[in-house]
Amino acid sequence: MKSMPYTIALLFCGMIIVSMAAKGHSADTNESVQKWEQLAWSKIQDEYKGAAFSDYAYMGRTEVNDEQTKDVFRVTVRQNNNIFSVRAEVYFHPVTKHMISINVFRL
Repeated sequence: MKSMPYTIALLFCGMIIVSMAAKGHSADTNESVQKWEQLAWSKIQDEYKGAAFSDYAYMGRTEVNDEQTKDVFRVTVRQNNNIFSVRAEVYFHPVTKHMISINVFRL
């Protein structure tokens, strides 16, 4: 019974450390997503000049392999009385954060 306060304190400290680590990783991921989002958005605007855009969304991140990670974005495009979805895939190196390619295609 004497070790109970020690165990509770140790558990509490562990939870704080895990929480801080998760928040740090989350902030780094958000900055990375914003960087790739800006590039994807520019590419989509170049591909569909003069179109109206709505429902822009970040679909998620996939680790393709050790040297490529993919962030996927989707947007609804209205162009010449047509409404359709467009997907942008941004491939980058997960360690160096250098962009490999951006693919934009109509769904």
